[in-house]
Amino acid sequence: MFTHWLKIYSVPVAISIAGAGLYAGPASAGVCELADNSRDTGWVLTFDDAQVSNCVFTGNAGTGRNKGTLSLTLNIANAKPIDIGFVQEVAAAEDSFGLRITWNLTLNNNFQLLRGIRGRAFDNTDKLDDDENEFVADEHPGFAHFHNDGTFNPGPFVGAEDCDCESDRDFKIKAEDGMFAAGGTGMVTGIGVHQIEEQGRVRSFSVSVKPLAEDD
Repeated sequence: MFTHWLKIYSVPVAISIAGAGLYAGPASAGVCELADNSRDTGWVLTFDDAQVSNCVFTGNAGTGRNKGTLSLTLNIANAKPIDIGFVQEVAAAEDSFGLRITWNLTLNNNFQLLRGIRGRAFDNTDKLDDDENEFVADEHPGFAHFHNDGTFNPGPFVGAEDCDCESDRDFKIKAEDGMFAAGGTGMVTGIGVHQIEEQGRVRSFSVSVKPLAEDD
């Protein structure tokens, strides 16, 4: 299947796309469009390409709410969180269920023994309520949040039952037994990422993914 992948090594470009202060572009910036010949979400990613690579988006054809699958590789070299910007290219023409994708993460652990990862969404846009947007509900709140999609698998974090994330601003995948050893590679699948769209507003956000060491 055709996938669309665009990468630009330009700090000014990444900053200008992200907008005023939402995502301060990394020292070596990558940009990846969430679009292919099946679906164009109207969103792009920005990231430090020393930490993030192999960005591939595979769209779901039609008008279904889940717009596709985003695959990324995170290169974990230290305890520093990995920041990824989700940037809406233009303001929405109408209210909609918005960005809803399934996120699969390949983790290259070049750090130490890990028990999991934690992701946090930082959303500088106004929180929507159900009075102004019909798509806002308890299970789909009016801020960037995560879901446990049906394809969830904790990969190297054996024993993690889900992403501990349903409709929340953060997710945590943590093994009770077993460790993800340094030098290993594993894949976590099925994290749902969601941001409802509001007519006339740009609703960009960022996600910070932190490795969880043995004692976290």
